[in-house]
Amino acid sequence: MRLPRWFRLLLLAGIPVAVLGMIGLGVWQLTRLQERRALNAEILHQLAKPRLELGDATLLDATRLEYRPVVARGVYDFSQEIVLRNRAYEQAPGVHVVTPLKLIGSEAAVLVDRGWIPYQASSLSARAAYQTPPGAVVVEGILRASQSRPYTFLPADHTADPGSPRLDAWYWLNVNQVQLQIPYPLLPMFIELAPTEPSRLPIGGYVLDLSDGPHLSYAIQWFAFAAILVIGPLAYWYPQRRKRQVE
Repeated sequence: MRLPRWFRLLLLAGIPVAVLGMIGLGVWQLTRLQERRALNAEILHQLAKPRLELGDATLLDATRLEYRPVVARGVYDFSQEIVLRNRAYEQAPGVHVVTPLKLIGSEAAVLVDRGWIPYQASSLSARAAYQTPPGAVVVEGILRASQSRPYTFLPADHTADPGSPRLDAWYWLNVNQVQLQIPYPLLPMFIELAPTEPSRLPIGGYVLDLSDGPHLSYAIQWFAFAAILVIGPLAYWYPQRRKRQVE
């Protein structure tokens, strides 16, 4: 059955548009790959810097100090502790425990992501078992910038304000939002603890994905689709044309 002429013309007109679109998507993925590699290089550069002693630094430049190794000395305030929802450890569901550390010699505090505990231990009463002894502690880790919801389709936290009930479980560690329910100033960044013993809870330790990600494979796929869309019709058309010439 031979396709109508107008339909064949429509297909021929659409092929260049589709091919150009696929090539554009492939180039975009290569651009994303270069951006990711540049970000990974910057992260490694930050991680290699000398450890920063966090003191009375109430104004921190998030773009300059993120991923910087840091040590902080202070006292945990467990009364203002929160948890981050939907965190997993070796595929086990749980939460991350985030506790303000009131810095010694400063009126400010910094939020510390102390690590993962099982979901069944995430209630206020159950978390008391994972509190450190009272008194000053020294924590080591890396500085991270305040988080926000990256995509509108992801769950959002209720906006906290002084008149609303305290929010204990959060999806994103947005320091500005958490500040609204904390009675003392917080530094605008938070600390992710360095790896700790996995046999003790909370299980601390930042995990950084410094791979190239899927961008190269996606680019190859888009270029392959474009090639198929060009070669496929030619592979069909050429034998048909030879057949008509023989006839």
